Amino acid sequence: MKLVSVNNLIPGMVVSENIYTLDDRLVLPKDTVLDEKDIERIKSHSLYNIFVEDEMKAVAPKKEGAKASGGADISYAEKIRNTEEFIRFKQDIEENAEKLEEYFRMLANESVPLDVDKLTEPVYHLFVEAGGTAGIFDMLHNLRDNSDAVYMHSLNVSLISNTLATWMRLPQEKIQVATAAGLLHDIGKMLVPSELLKKTDPLTEYEQKVMDQHVVKGYELVKDKDIDTHIKNAILMHHELCDGTGFPFHIKGDKIDEIASIVTVANVYDNLTTKKTYRAPICPFEVIAQFEDEGLQKYEPNAIMTFLTNIVNTFIANRVMLNSGQTGEIVFINPDHLSRPMVKCGEQFVDLAKDRGLSIVAVI
Repeated sequence: MKLVSVNNLIPGMVVSENIYTLDDRLVLPKDTVLDEKDIERIKSHSLYNIFVEDEMKAVAPKKEGAKASGGADISYAEKIRNTEEFIRFKQDIEENAEKLEEYFRMLANESVPLDVDKLTEPVYHLFVEAGGTAGIFDMLHNLRDNSDAVYMHSLNVSLISNTLATWMRLPQEKIQVATAAGLLHDIGKMLVPSELLKKTDPLTEYEQKVMDQHVVKGYELVKDKDIDTHIKNAILMHHELCDGTGFPFHIKGDKIDEIASIVTVANVYDNLTTKKTYRAPICPFEVIAQFEDEGLQKYEPNAIMTFLTNIVNTFIANRVMLNSGQTGEIVFINPDHLSRPMVKCGEQFVDLAKDRGLSIVAVI
């Protein structure tokens, strides 16, 4: 392994360790065999040196694996999905979701004690596999076609809650509480009729009222347990909104627990951007636009603004499709219009903040 100036990089060099930006975002994963486009991406992030292996490898011809359907260069997302790290992460999160289902059922039956440290241990293992906070959204963005089962969703919300609390620079003990709260927030769904959880059509008004009771049922399940009060509050309050339009008590503003506020943002983002049995996943930029429109009214300001200003940066270099049918890579985030970045489509730079008739409809 050797340290090489980015100006001396050549195709065929092999990345020795994950490459991150100065603000801790993943640029390229370990073991990437660099091509011209990878080198351009590294230089665009104002990096000076990276570690590469001593031996080089042949760069795969573009026509064999470096092209996606339709003849376009392989996208950043496709490159992530082809890494050993992603394949292992996907397998492990699915296995942990199965284990979490069993553990939740035993908790609901009160046949096992609630051990928060043991329960959250797999979450931290997944963080290590993903490369930490910088890599976790690269993994989650590419899992959006997975089932929306309670258990996978709980792991996702735990990972996002941990990341958001870290972005907010909370003390380590509060980050740990947010991680556990995210994992346990939907425990009450174990006490909701299973046919509602498995229903493939949208719930009726009555069924939705029954489903909404999961917050109270979950709180009742843990209220006498020896766990942090913030976790209990997050289970009860993760659907409360600052303008009083949430449930079950329609409480407002700073009456909502601070950890619950973090879990709320993580829960809404994951719910909307994940595939449901009755709909496809919603484009993250549509969700970000919704957050921009109503975020400061409905969500705790520090939590939602911290989330928005950081989440958009995780999409830099991702390929997206516009409502015009054009595809291109995100090259710049507009700080005043976070859901409307600049996209490079071929040789054309499209500034979505200025061209309001165009919008991102999919990350591809």
